[in-house]
Amino acid sequence: MLDPRTVSNTYVRTVLAVLQARGVDTDRLLAQLGLEAATLDDPNGRSAPETVHRLWQHGLALTGDPLLGLAVAEAARPTTFRALGLAAMTSATLQAALALMLRYYRLVSESGTLEAQPLPGGDAAIVYTEQLQRLRLFPQQVEAIVGGILVMARGLAERPLVPVQVTLRHAPQGPLPAYRRLFGSEVQFNAGANQLRLPGAELTRRLPHSDPDLHRVHCQLLDQQLGALPRAGSISAYARQWLASRISGAMRVEDLAQALGMSLRALQRQLHQENQSWTALVDTARRDALQQLLRDGVPLQEAARRMRYHDASSLSRAARRWFGKTPGEWQRSDG
Repeated sequence: MLDPRTVSNTYVRTVLAVLQARGVDTDRLLAQLGLEAATLDDPNGRSAPETVHRLWQHGLALTGDPLLGLAVAEAARPTTFRALGLAAMTSATLQAALALMLRYYRLVSESGTLEAQPLPGGDAAIVYTEQLQRLRLFPQQVEAIVGGILVMARGLAERPLVPVQVTLRHAPQGPLPAYRRLFGSEVQFNAGANQLRLPGAELTRRLPHSDPDLHRVHCQLLDQQLGALPRAGSISAYARQWLASRISGAMRVEDLAQALGMSLRALQRQLHQENQSWTALVDTARRDALQQLLRDGVPLQEAARRMRYHDASSLSRAARRWFGKTPGEWQRSDG
């Protein structure tokens, strides 16, 4: 069963890059997962937590590395998360940058939440809590998130930041020295929370790339992106990314209901409450798919084959309805 929450494509691509660097044939892996690489090209696109879970499952099996989460954490860079990373870089202090990351973390992932807890002496604890209804994250996924926050903080501060305390709810997945190398301190396992405690003296330091004007611009963009993101758990939002991965296959509402573990009637009722219709969602998914194929220079005949249309003329008629022009005219005008 799938969970109607989403994860940013940028995070998925980060995991894939780590796997590729370790010798995994990521094209073959995507094929095994039933994903087309083009669906991950949209920087604002979203993926299902179930897809990410299967990606980790295969990645752990293919690499045989129980510490894969630490490797993904080490790959984190401020630029990985686009506007959010740039807004964090241009914040006044590390404390302000972390507050920003917590505020907009939903743009990265809806699989869990981050919150900051102020502590005596000016320290702060960053706590990660899972939010998925039907899936449990692999311990390595949690390690990638908690470790990634620390790696990001070090990148922002351009200093070898050492946490006061690190706790994880699960048992160690590999040799303890590997954890000490990443975190710079001992990790407490089987704890009550996934928590990273950062020293107050580091939090108030001015960041080297602080820039109020650039920061303001990036925050405006983040507000727009967050405002456009449907509420967490939105069925219609999940339906959009579910459909985007099935352009070349069956697109039946019954299949989505089964995947979500819902009755068809309950799914249709939820879509109605969200002011959406299945027909409109499918139509939009097909339109978006054709736009991407045309941008990639795919011939109409091939696009029709990939999208399971009877012939190119049928797809051309649909394009005229979507774009108000033929596919060729749309390409020449660059959409």
